[in-house]
Amino acid sequence: MTFLKNHSVLCALSVCFSLLLSGCSEPLSQSTTNTTAVDVAKYPWAKEHKNHPEWPLEIREEVYGDADAFSTPRLMFWNKYKGSEVRTLWSSKLDGSDRRRIIPEEVFQKLESISIHAPARSPDNRYIAISGYINDRATRQLYDTKEKKLISMSGGGGYPWFNWTSDSENVIFYSDGKNFNYHVPTGELTSRPQIHHSGAAFLLPGDKEFLAIKHDGFWIHKFNGEVVRKVNFGFPRKWRIKNHRISPDGKYLAFMTYARPKAHFHWVNIANPEIEHSEEGTGGGVIFSSDEDYQLDYRIKHSQERDENGFYLSERVIRTKKHTNRCAY
Repeated sequence: MTFLKNHSVLCALSVCFSLLLSGCSEPLSQSTTNTTAVDVAKYPWAKEHKNHPEWPLEIREEVYGDADAFSTPRLMFWNKYKGSEVRTLWSSKLDGSDRRRIIPEEVFQKLESISIHAPARSPDNRYIAISGYINDRATRQLYDTKEKKLISMSGGGGYPWFNWTSDSENVIFYSDGKNFNYHVPTGELTSRPQIHHSGAAFLLPGDKEFLAIKHDGFWIHKFNGEVVRKVNFGFPRKWRIKNHRISPDGKYLAFMTYARPKAHFHWVNIANPEIEHSEEGTGGGVIFSSDEDYQLDYRIKHSQERDENGFYLSERVIRTKKHTNRCAY
């Protein structure tokens, strides 16, 4: 299915995106839509966006507890609409429609976000963990979409590798190379055992084990940090393994290998860690569907069609793929 057309609209999407699962821990309200009109005369370029005319002529606000918005899975991504100098977080349906602003730009005038550090949304969709700077000091923050406010968790820099427990009460993250747990209901920050990795650490469903990526495989740790299993793929050391994802059911690990003649996507069954599927491909990695045994494959296809300024259009495609060789578009 077509995700976006005309790369000038949401070029920042490829920087960071994630699948949001529907459902909230509190009762859902009736569908609510807040919109802010944009002066079309002031922005004549808006006519270019024929496939999604609501963007950015109309800015819909994402409302916590909105039954309509969260009736289906959504994507979360960084972007700024034309006319704004500040990038913020947005969400949309999987086909790119129903785009809604999650966080007002004013928040990121105070908090300078590090968009290459992927934010992480709580399972109940209320909180978003963000890495950024306030007054030139590195910090870890939560944005509460219900109360519409920032909550400071800790100072410190480096890649955070945010993980949420399934009850949405604990954020586990790294700061200045140390591992911490922030308890949302009480605001208590505590130290955690170190789990060393080479690119990512994932809390698996059930909150009992972590999967830590190594340069040539992964290790499984108990919640207390104890190592219980080591897996080696046997890849040449010069290959770079990046863009790791864990399926929502915790069954599959997906990643890409680079620094070889052609980049490849891989799927691995975590319980029986043999490479189940590999294929050539380029892109920013994969995201998983909420449906068991399916993934969503994010690709960019370039068109021969040019816009009125002479630039080639591009098409962002999300392909639904079962963990076999069958594909559906």
